[in-house]
Amino acid sequence: MYKGRKNARITKSAPESFSNPCRHARARAWASRLRRVVPNTITSLNLLCGCVATVFALRGWIDYAVYALFAAAVFDFFDGLSARLLRAYSELGKQLDSLADVVSFGLAPAALLHYKLRVLLNETISGSLSAAGWELLTFAPFVLTVFSAMRLARFNIDTRQRDCFIGLPTPANALLVASLTSLSVNGHWLTAWMDSWYALLILCAALSALLVCGLPMFALKFKNGRWRDNVSRYIFAGVTVVIIALSALCRQGMMFAVAAVIAGYIYLSVLLHVVCTPSPVDTPELRSSK
Repeated sequence: MYKGRKNARITKSAPESFSNPCRHARARAWASRLRRVVPNTITSLNLLCGCVATVFALRGWIDYAVYALFAAAVFDFFDGLSARLLRAYSELGKQLDSLADVVSFGLAPAALLHYKLRVLLNETISGSLSAAGWELLTFAPFVLTVFSAMRLARFNIDTRQRDCFIGLPTPANALLVASLTSLSVNGHWLTAWMDSWYALLILCAALSALLVCGLPMFALKFKNGRWRDNVSRYIFAGVTVVIIALSALCRQGMMFAVAAVIAGYIYLSVLLHVVCTPSPVDTPELRSSK
């Protein structure tokens, strides 16, 4: 009787012991799927905000378009952060992120400049016999979209851009365009030069060149807490704090601060490249030949 009851207890508890590993395996599988879904969902929200910003820009709702573009930049930051925290790296997420950035940071800022240029050329278009040529000129800002796509494609295959960027990052370019356009539409003194159509064309050409140039620009990710390994990042953080404080004191607004910070980022990157790049005389090859 005792042995029978003991064997019965063993036989009854055996299926439960076998079911526990299967249950844990299913839970781990669901957790793994959830980790992959979270960053891709945030990236999709980035893409959605880019589409909304483009439509708002083409309709002339500049302030709403700028807000949507800034929201896309926030989602772009958090999709990378969530992927690192959850360790949910995937080739699908990488490609989806680049495709979303083409729309949010390539198409949307070009649509903002297209609308601004069309407003400036409106009188010229309506009173000119060659209106078709002026109409075509209003599409010139979409060159930014082309160069942004080239910049993102190069980033995906360039192994040198792990600790730094080569060329102006597309989110920084888009935020600079958005902030300058917002200031111009609201009549800020800093962007009075944007009231001439040829200045807008020069701006598009300059930004397109910065996107695909070979200029190294420091990344904003801190490697560690040491000053020696993050000199440029600490300097930029200090400059950013000063700009934000001065903008608040002078009541210049958030868009002024954003434009000034990104302009400072470009200037500091150029300065560090000029100062820190060794001269040809100091290269290892020439020193060994001597």
